[in-house]
Amino acid sequence: MVSVPVCGAFVGRAAEVSALQSAYADTSTHTVLIAGEAGLGKSRLVSEFTTRLGTDAVVLVGRCPEFSRDGVPYAPFLSVLRSLVRELGVTRLAELLPVARPALSRWLPELAAQAGSADAESDRIRLFGEILTVLEQLALTRPVVVVLEDLHWSDDSSRELLSFLLANLAQRDLLLVGTYRPADSEPLRRLVGGLRRNPGVRLLDPAPLTRHEVGRQLAALLGREPEPGAVARIFERSKGIPLFVEALSRSSDNTPAELSDLLLDYQASLPPDAEALLRLAAVAGSPVQHALLESATELDEAALERAVRELIDRQLLLATETGYEFRHVLIRDAVYDHLLPIERKRLHARLALALHARRDPRDDDWPIGQLAHHACAAGDLPRAIEASWGAAANAASMGAHSDRRRHLDRVLELWDRVPEAAVLVAADRLTVLEQVVEASYLGGIVDRGIEAADEALGMVDPDRSPLRAAQLHYHRAGLKNQSSNGCDDDLTEALALLPAHTPTVLRGEVLAELAATRVFRGDTGGAERDARAAVEVAEQLGAQALAARGYAYLGLACAARSDTALAYFDKAHAAATAAADPQTLLTVVLWESATLVAAGEYTVAIEAIQQGIRAAHATFRFVEAGPILLVKWTQALTALGRWSEALDLIDESLTEQLPPLSKAALLLCHARIALAQGNAAAAASSADTAASLLSDGPWARRYQVQLRTIQADIAITSGQPRRAAEILTATLHADDITVHHHEVWPLLAVTARIGDIAIDVDSFAAALPVTTPVDVAYRAVATAARSESAPAWDAAVSSWRAVRQPYELARSLLGSAGAELAAGNRATAHTALREAADLAGQLAASTLADAASQLADRAGLAIDGPSRTVTAAAARPSTFGLTPRELDVLRLVAKGLSNRQIAAELFISGNTAGVHVSRILTKLGAATRTEAAAAALRHRLFPTDEH
Repeated sequence: MVSVPVCGAFVGRAAEVSALQSAYADTSTHTVLIAGEAGLGKSRLVSEFTTRLGTDAVVLVGRCPEFSRDGVPYAPFLSVLRSLVRELGVTRLAELLPVARPALSRWLPELAAQAGSADAESDRIRLFGEILTVLEQLALTRPVVVVLEDLHWSDDSSRELLSFLLANLAQRDLLLVGTYRPADSEPLRRLVGGLRRNPGVRLLDPAPLTRHEVGRQLAALLGREPEPGAVARIFERSKGIPLFVEALSRSSDNTPAELSDLLLDYQASLPPDAEALLRLAAVAGSPVQHALLESATELDEAALERAVRELIDRQLLLATETGYEFRHVLIRDAVYDHLLPIERKRLHARLALALHARRDPRDDDWPIGQLAHHACAAGDLPRAIEASWGAAANAASMGAHSDRRRHLDRVLELWDRVPEAAVLVAADRLTVLEQVVEASYLGGIVDRGIEAADEALGMVDPDRSPLRAAQLHYHRAGLKNQSSNGCDDDLTEALALLPAHTPTVLRGEVLAELAATRVFRGDTGGAERDARAAVEVAEQLGAQALAARGYAYLGLACAARSDTALAYFDKAHAAATAAADPQTLLTVVLWESATLVAAGEYTVAIEAIQQGIRAAHATFRFVEAGPILLVKWTQALTALGRWSEALDLIDESLTEQLPPLSKAALLLCHARIALAQGNAAAAASSADTAASLLSDGPWARRYQVQLRTIQADIAITSGQPRRAAEILTATLHADDITVHHHEVWPLLAVTARIGDIAIDVDSFAAALPVTTPVDVAYRAVATAARSESAPAWDAAVSSWRAVRQPYELARSLLGSAGAELAAGNRATAHTALREAADLAGQLAASTLADAASQLADRAGLAIDGPSRTVTAAAARPSTFGLTPRELDVLRLVAKGLSNRQIAAELFISGNTAGVHVSRILTKLGAATRTEAAAAALRHRLFPTDEH
């Protein structure tokens, strides 16, 4: 009997095992992805690593089946969750979830019985968030390692879930380990390529075995030292791939066979029944359920049992909980490729019949996608199209939009080849196309969605089916918006098709989207009209979420009338609260914070931003919405002169994987503060980095104007007024400059400080809109800098005092002092200089402080610096180098909060919370959170009554 010579020795992977152990111990690493070609030993490597973990660690394994694109969506994660149910029990699993009626009950019927069935409208992100919560909550008590094998076979939905987890993992005792073959999945290669900059992800790429390591493997396989020359020969032919070394270890010196033939030798001398079962298993794919083999084989029960035992004894198949998998996929490939086409077709047909016979509509795990695959391969196209339609419905119920779209596309591919297609799926081709459009819209599949919408709109008669056409236009508009293309035409067309006298949710949604589009195009009048109409529809239908968005867009449209805008945002908050929808609240807060910051309502803006960050955590959308909120928070802190807080927030935020625009915005804030504090080099460096991140797109335009303002200010501070004039002149002569008037006013104020510049600042200012108190203040500075009169500077001082921006107030006080001295009003000048110096001292604005001191010296005036007092914090005993933020985190660690809960409390991201916890453990020399909390109490790092 010939069997696979499984090598018991583990050869040549000490460095890789060490790297995995290091990642497991490293609190800043949450993911390790292991790449390598088939046969390289990735799974063996992971197995060696997990067997060396302590007994406290929970290891959960999920494998992507070979035909996972045609199987049940989220297959590897379903395996992980079911393993967890077996590990914990369904009651304990339910306790780890934050809500009743969890979305996960769609996956786990036993959970539905325990915690209630999922809400019909629970979305995909909620489902993803619950999986993240379960894993992180479990990791609070025990280290957790999630192993995902064969990710190159992952379905679209599994990759989306993996991407979500990689972006949101925050718990230090949770590690994801994935294996994949880079050559076999372009989508996965793109995903991995985007992770290379993620500091929490490590990529391992094990090399083939060396000649020496091949020799050691051969010795272990043979139980003796190999013959002379065998090591060199097998090393040359195997290229150091361990599986090939195993296959070649049985061949004689003069065997010229291809490696695929050597792999086929594993089935040599198999009994006929075992050989037939092996071929059936190869066509079924790996892994395969025992029940499917039992249904599809012609063997009786006893013969089947003998054949399975033979294949397992020879190490061709390995037993799993519900079936079998091939010892290695290359063996499966060799067996499958060796079959004649007619044999494959016959076996695919047998499997399709077996799957169809086992169909149970109540079983969510019934692999209807596999039925479609086998039926199509067998040439049974009617059954394939019917199964594909059913698989699309199953994917829709699980929120697997990408997989749904793919199954629907197969229906369309087969449509013209199956005359009775419409009867089999009980729908016409237009209906299928509409579902493709909907799945693409929900899944963000832009190009295919637009293509399907174009075809569908060419088939629908808008006069006979206006609602159908309107829905298609609405979805196409959303798809175009995701690709940054204009969507106004589709929205306008959709609105024209919907009767104004009949309020519908679709009409309200179209109006709301039109309002948002018009706001960002600068048509505030049209935006106000459409948003008001959306609110009317929402109130007639009682659609609170739609009403909240409508009021938010009204607030945006009326931003020039700040009191009116804030009143609309109050109504938006009330509607979002009534809707009990954190996602809608997040949308409201995003636009509200932008409006408040632009209006100079910085303190109120920060309160709204913090509410938004809580909503982002509650909806697991921090990765999506967090960067915008962090930018607005930093801008508000910078304007308020809370620079220490702003710099801490910038430092924390720049550790995240931010979109380029958000990163640039934060760097611009840093440049402003650095320049004011006398570090022109740091300011220039941040500005240059921001410039490299800003695109030429419309969303970046306002930040480009801010960049030019900072660059001009840096040039003036550095004694390069001509360079500043060049920057300002080029920027102010741009065609679209007045569209971003909030950003242009600071630019104009800097321009006014340069005497020799070919720009009529007064005329430009007269033509520029003034819509907020901040605009008023910058206009006053521009006027005062040009006139140099004391009354003009007094107006600027009063304006900045009203909006509570201390740095700009101090600069205007300095200008006022100079004007008062020129007018001979020394006492008034002295008062202004003292206040400017005090503000500069509080802000550590050294450049401004030096200017105030120099002016006072020239005028012969004495000014004292700001008073300093010893605070209680200064007298506090040693804190082991912990920063104030780290002490805040430590307090929450001592209360038993998870990283995600800490993040919500402190309005930071989960990743940032994890970084802080890691630093705390290092500084305290603690191995666990419990030890850190004990050390904090022992050393009285904070009062005990805080717990």
